[in-house]
Amino acid sequence: MIEDICSKLRKEVVKRGAIRDDFNEKSPYWNWRIDNYAGFEVKDSILRIWMGPSEALYYSNAEISDGKFDDLPWSKKTFEAKIRLEGTHYGSAGWGFWNHTMVIDTCIPIWFIYLRARGPYPLQGFFVQAKNIFQPIILFEKNRLFKAAYYLSKISEKFIGIKIISLNPVMQDLDLSKWHIYKVEWKNLAKFYIDEKPVATIPLSEENVKARADIWLDNAVFMLDKKDAGRVYRHVTQENRKRTFLEVDYVAVY
Repeated sequence: MIEDICSKLRKEVVKRGAIRDDFNEKSPYWNWRIDNYAGFEVKDSILRIWMGPSEALYYSNAEISDGKFDDLPWSKKTFEAKIRLEGTHYGSAGWGFWNHTMVIDTCIPIWFIYLRARGPYPLQGFFVQAKNIFQPIILFEKNRLFKAAYYLSKISEKFIGIKIISLNPVMQDLDLSKWHIYKVEWKNLAKFYIDEKPVATIPLSEENVKARADIWLDNAVFMLDKKDAGRVYRHVTQENRKRTFLEVDYVAVY
C-alpha cells in the first residue's frame, strides 16, 4: 500500500517536473532509509535527521531520497534546501543530486558534502562535489594529506582518483550550525550557491544522466582503492560518542 502511494506521488511529481516539501508531515513521497543507530523526527515543520551514538565498526545512516537504481526522476534540474548541521560529527553528511551508485567509474554525485574522520584522511572539511571533482568550502584543520592530494591531482587524477580545484576554501567562516540555503544548478555545468552567493562552478559533460534528490547523515567517509575487486568507494566507519543532527526546513527540486 505504501509503495503504491509512493509510486503514484513519484509519477505525479515527474509529470509536474518539480517538488517542494516543507515537512509539515512525514511524506510517503520519500524513501526513508535507516541503518543501525540513526533515525528521523518531523516536528514543527522541520525534519531532524539524527545519527548516533554510533559504533566505529558498524555503518549507521539516516537518509531521504526520491529514487532507486531503476527509478531516478531527475536530469539537469535545480536542487535547493534550507539546512543546518549541529555538533561535531564524524562521518559524512550531504545534500544534492546522486545517480545512486558507488561504482567508481560511474558514480556521479552533484552535491554539497561534509566529511570528517578521526584518522588520516585527505578530505576533512565541507566541499562541493561534481562527479570526482572537489572544491573546498571549509577545511577543518591544517591537513598535509589534502595538500598532497591537491598537488597529485594536478599532475594526474589517476594518482588518487579525484581532482581538487583549489587549496583555498571559499567560505572558511561559514557556520554550518546556522541555517543556510544551499542550491545546486545542474545543467552542462554544475553551479553551487550558498545563500545565493556563488561558491563553485564545475564542468559536467556527462549526458543522459538520471539522478535522485538525496539528503543524508552517516558515520562513514569513503575511500578509493584501485585494487578493489568491486571497483567501488568503500565505507570507513567512525565512532560518534554523541548524537548529531542534520535539520532540514525545506527541500525543493525544480
